[in-house]
Amino acid sequence: MFDIGFSELVLVFIVGLVVLGPKRLPIAIRTVMGWVRTIRGLAANVQNELSQELKLQELQESIKKAEELNLSKLSPELSKTVEELKQSAQKMQANLDSARGQIESLTQEQVNEIQNKIEQESQQLSQQAEQQKETENPPLETETLSADRIAELAEADEDKLTAYYPPDDDLASVEPKTKQDK
Repeated sequence: MFDIGFSELVLVFIVGLVVLGPKRLPIAIRTVMGWVRTIRGLAANVQNELSQELKLQELQESIKKAEELNLSKLSPELSKTVEELKQSAQKMQANLDSARGQIESLTQEQVNEIQNKIEQESQQLSQQAEQQKETENPPLETETLSADRIAELAEADEDKLTAYYPPDDDLASVEPKTKQDK
């Protein structure tokens, strides 16, 4: 590629040894070899891509020529093969369409079944919840309470509230002001 002879390679090695020293020369050689590998890989990729593009161009040109000559002028074997390929492609497309239709119908059936089961379960759960609610909380009997009884119940509730929520110290220490304090 670079047309370097053995004597030139030895000269480059000696110059590298003098410039870089014996410690850094192997590292430099590895680095340069890595670069060379990378460049070779890139060149091979570009070469492969160009050859593929050329093949595609040749194929497209041959297809255009075949279209210009028309399919009727081609050999009967080739036209028969083309027809067979078209028929097999149509059969495959029909098979794919029928399979897609079957899959869609099956999935729709399964979705409907699942939705029905979900609806049934939700109805059962709501009925169970209502039944449980009725058994836990029987309907209250309404009774007429006198004013004294209402006051007693209110005081009992207030005592329960103060037991759960004691008053804040700041608010408890503040005494209400009277007209005389002002």
